[in-house]
Amino acid sequence: MGRRASSSLNTAAIVGIVAAVAILLGIGALMLKKKSITFDDVAPLRMEEATQNANSLRGNEYRVEGKIESRWVRDSGEGLSLIVEDDGRTERLFIMIPPEVPHPNIEREQRYAFKIKFGEGGVAVATAVKRL
Repeated sequence: MGRRASSSLNTAAIVGIVAAVAILLGIGALMLKKKSITFDDVAPLRMEEATQNANSLRGNEYRVEGKIESRWVRDSGEGLSLIVEDDGRTERLFIMIPPEVPHPNIEREQRYAFKIKFGEGGVAVATAVKRL
């Protein structure tokens, strides 16, 4: 009696192909996750201008980095006190984050970067947030 030719892939080949596809998908997911948001398209905020007359900055967009000093959560959004170092001086900036702006969980004593736009009365309103 003759042996029948095997036309299907063996189990080891199938397991190897599945493992290779899983590894490639994992690497792709990590690369997409690591893709960071950059705020290089906006000018950095000069704290001297913001502390002297923030209302004159109304309508303009800036980037600012600093450490969270305190935060207040309300239904209307989140308020933050940000400690910013600029030109060797330490200043504080109040930032509002509206509820519609996606952002990571904000933690005190952590560093964050914000893209802000000054609104009515010179209040800084976040348009984007990333953790550093």
